Amino acid sequence: MNFITVIKQITRRYNIVFLCSSLIFLTASCVKEETVVPPDSNPTEVVLLTPESNAGNNLILAAEVRYLNNSDAIQSHGFLIERYVGETSVKKEYAITTSLKSGRITFKVPDPENYEEGIYYNYRYFVRTEKGLYSTQPARFLVSSLKVKAKEDLILAVGEIITVEGEFGNADKNYGLYYGYAASEDQKVPFEVTSSGKSIRFKVPEGIEQGNYATFRLISKDKNGPLLTAIVAQGFILATLAAPSTYAFYVDEYLQLPSSVREYNENARLQVFIGNVFMKHSSYLRIYDFVKSQKGKSFPIGYTNGRDTITFPKPLQLIEADPNEFKVIPEYVHPGTKFDISGPDPGRFDFYGYSTVGNKEAYYILRDNTLKKGELTIGDLPDGEYSLEMKNSFFSYKSNNKIKVKSVHVNSSSLEECYPGDKIKLKGTFIKGRSYGLFIGPVQESYYSTCNTDGEIMFEIPAIKAGNFQAQVVYSSEMGQRKTYYSNAFPLKVKATVINSVYPLRATAGTLITIEGHGMNGYKVRIADKEIPHTTSQNDKIQFIVPTDLAKGKYRVNARFFNYVIENVIFADDYLEIL
Repeated sequence: MNFITVIKQITRRYNIVFLCSSLIFLTASCVKEETVVPPDSNPTEVVLLTPESNAGNNLILAAEVRYLNNSDAIQSHGFLIERYVGETSVKKEYAITTSLKSGRITFKVPDPENYEEGIYYNYRYFVRTEKGLYSTQPARFLVSSLKVKAKEDLILAVGEIITVEGEFGNADKNYGLYYGYAASEDQKVPFEVTSSGKSIRFKVPEGIEQGNYATFRLISKDKNGPLLTAIVAQGFILATLAAPSTYAFYVDEYLQLPSSVREYNENARLQVFIGNVFMKHSSYLRIYDFVKSQKGKSFPIGYTNGRDTITFPKPLQLIEADPNEFKVIPEYVHPGTKFDISGPDPGRFDFYGYSTVGNKEAYYILRDNTLKKGELTIGDLPDGEYSLEMKNSFFSYKSNNKIKVKSVHVNSSSLEECYPGDKIKLKGTFIKGRSYGLFIGPVQESYYSTCNTDGEIMFEIPAIKAGNFQAQVVYSSEMGQRKTYYSNAFPLKVKATVINSVYPLRATAGTLITIEGHGMNGYKVRIADKEIPHTTSQNDKIQFIVPTDLAKGKYRVNARFFNYVIENVIFADDYLEIL
């Protein structure tokens, strides 16, 4: 017997009308076209399905809407059941109050007691529109002698036993129990009839899909007769989560808990908890999102599945940073500076913004996670030894290895007297790779110089006027504050720039002239107020070629320095004669 029939055409095809109109504007010469989309002319398609249950006290019919024409104005729809008594047809219509939608339709007959056991009934699906009544070809169903007090809205776990009461007789001989729509061997469930046929008992099988709804049916074994089915139980099958492979996690890690659900189902009712925070199960559960509002470093972990709460055998432990891992690369550092370190990744422990050294804010960042290399910037601290400390709501960190802080200090100078441009070597608490400035007197400062050897640095004395000064080494804060740090002062006598000799004193155009002296770095030679290009420019020697346009005569050579702040002019004692 074929129970699947295709519904007759519910709607007739509408005539397709295309309306075109043109509006001609004399000023713009535009043509506007309008197209009216024709209504859907495809017929609604509904097919009958095998009844979900033929039990004498639990009659459930089924159909499926495979295509829905939304242009039809549907007035009512539902199932029509018919039986012939002699030549008289007895019909009963069951209208479904919900709107017609695509997909499976199930309907539980509210008065199954009016349908006799062992009797065939015709049934069809009808759709009533404003254009008329349409229905499928009829199919037949036979009411089973089984009477079942079906259990609905159950919440079940794999392995749990279900007992259903009813009138089952020899159901174990005539029926098989399945959790699918068809009598598939891989969905068959062993069961036993108990209490002299008044109940059946079975266990939720291991292979059933978890995290979803399931329906258990008795299906007739007689393949030659009508397909009698009876729903005995319906419910949600609880899913499970596997315990984590480790219970130790970094705060920035993701938690992976394998699920018994075959494919990810957001409606599987699984929620994971760490401590007192619950979140829907997924592959993107970050530990931090659970613990950020909690205190401590050990938390109970587990899940709920919609009915049960399962706590795993061990608590989750947050991994703490190793106090021996932090080390400072330079032997010592200056207050307010940035320097290289090796240490734990602050991001793995949520320590960003919580670093202090000597109870003052510090900025700690890791540049290379693989090599654990980074930088630490400290505040204005007095000389001493300090630990790096980091805190958050989970735990605190204090490094075992200390940061040795030393202020910049000059121990000795290679020169007590010098000329501008001379090199001076200072020894003291200088750190290789750092830049320092030389501050001379109340207003003069040299260019910054980089320390190439720990404890030593070279400076060039800038072009300044002669005098006795107090010099200091300086550097600027790197902690974001405008502060300059000064070393101790040391005496420095700067002599005036001098020209000792000019030779030859008699020359013609093209002759190479040499000026010797001290402190001439940056000076420009002038003759008769004309600047002469140099061929050699050193602190103690300047050479130039007598230009061809210099008139014959005797000139007093001079040299001038000017940097918009300092201007200085020096003269030679001898006169240069141009022949």
